[in-house]
Amino acid sequence: MKCTTVFLVLSMVVLMAEPGDAFFGHLFRGLLSVGHQIHGLITGRYPMEQEAMKEAMREQEAMEQKAFDRERAFA
Repeated sequence: MKCTTVFLVLSMVVLMAEPGDAFFGHLFRGLLSVGHQIHGLITGRYPMEQEAMKEAMREQEAMEQKAFDRERAFA
């Protein structure tokens, strides 16, 4: 998921830059921003996003458990 995000962000940085707008400056600042975002995700600087991800995982596990219980009930 992180790789997909990095790819999309870098694609946007490259495709949105216009030649007259100091392309390399935008590219460099974009790369620094992406680096800071990735570092923040790894070090846990964004706890709200991590909590949302954990909650989604809990919901997914609960749905899988319900499906397993239904299958077991009919077997």
